[in-house]
Amino acid sequence: MMFKKGSFEVGGRIYPVAIKYDPRFGDPFWNSSKNGYMYYLLMMMTSWAIVCHVYYLPPMVKNENESAVDFAKRVKAEIAKRGGLVDLEWDGQLKRMQVKAEWKEQQQHEYSKRIKIE
Repeated sequence: MMFKKGSFEVGGRIYPVAIKYDPRFGDPFWNSSKNGYMYYLLMMMTSWAIVCHVYYLPPMVKNENESAVDFAKRVKAEIAKRGGLVDLEWDGQLKRMQVKAEWKEQQQHEYSKRIKIE
């Protein structure tokens, strides 16, 4: 998910932490648009275990000419890289909204370049 830029504007060090859940025993993801809180709570309480891997990354500092937004993106990219996740630019609301047509087209175009047979 994208970070809000406020924490990255004040200066200082950021101590990133990557947390990746292992869904083999129980998936802690809550899609609040599909399931209510009580269902989610019951699912969490009855799951075998909630297993996650926690990675503490080295402290990061904003570069001299770097904007707060760019710094936040850089930190997010490092967290995604360490957690073995795909670094996407989205705000977490895709589960509640339709994907924009131009985003679909862009991904289709990128995919077609990868599988192009000559």
